[in-house]
Amino acid sequence: MIRVLSIDGGGIRGIIPAAWLMKLEELTGRHTADLFDIMVGTSTGGILALGLACPAQGKTPHSAAALRSLYVDHGAEIFSGQGRRLSTGSAEQASAGPAREARYSSEPLRRYLDQYFSDRRLSQALKPVAVVTVDLAHFAGLLFSGGGLGQHPLGDARMSLAALATSAAPTYFEPVRYAGPDGVDRLLVDGGLAANDPAFVALALALVQQRRSGGTEEILLVSLGTGLQAGGGSLEASSLAQLAHPEQLAALEPIVESLYGAPGLLTRHLLASALGTGYVRVQTRLLPGVDHALDNASPENIRGLLATADALVAADGERLRELAAALAG
Repeated sequence: MIRVLSIDGGGIRGIIPAAWLMKLEELTGRHTADLFDIMVGTSTGGILALGLACPAQGKTPHSAAALRSLYVDHGAEIFSGQGRRLSTGSAEQASAGPAREARYSSEPLRRYLDQYFSDRRLSQALKPVAVVTVDLAHFAGLLFSGGGLGQHPLGDARMSLAALATSAAPTYFEPVRYAGPDGVDRLLVDGGLAANDPAFVALALALVQQRRSGGTEEILLVSLGTGLQAGGGSLEASSLAQLAHPEQLAALEPIVESLYGAPGLLTRHLLASALGTGYVRVQTRLLPGVDHALDNASPENIRGLLATADALVAADGERLRELAAALAG
């Protein structure tokens, strides 16, 4: 069996999938990296996927609890402070355009990512791992990948840089400038602009592995969401709307709803049709009063997200036990 983990984007709501994985680790007595053959993520899910695949000491991976602490202990600092001017495209284009600033400085996030990943590179990942990013300069979705996966065109980047790029939400954090081994200068931002739910990326990588192994292994794809609004609607459209400044929202809302929400729903429907019981989608409604905003790292909201995660784990107990047995078997 090819065991695949996919984790959605969602900013501070990464607390929810991290807590779910903590319970899975508790039930199995094993690290997440030991339970899955491939791990894929976008944005906050990309940070988690990379962190779980990164050797912390020697060949011991980070635990889900260690990754959750990034949000619980440092979220308020990461989403604080004044950002810097944003630019899109070349330096000449940026200087010609109107001055805009990112809401937050990238430095606190960069500092904590450097602490978690040290100087580890993607090739040092303990398991095949990939995270989604978008090159604004060339309008292209791309993957940072490692742990045995092909790395062209972004190459063997530092894991901390890949984590920063996949989570650089436009207008929240400044884009990440990066030139890969092909020498192309890129302006990398949050992968949620291409695939907030990266499960189809995870499936594609699993199919490649399946073909290489003879095409007979079954695929088990576990896809972790980061919470739905209390009303039950998808967060994908509202998450992208958060990337715009308030005065832009009225014009963007109907476009965002169709262009961003619909692909995620369609993808999940097709995955369920293709994989049947081999596709496990884990999602939950946020508890009343919990803010879905990707940058609300107030103590009250973090407590609400932790309570939401606890409620999910409690409600998902039977399925967690079944998955623990299947993944550890």
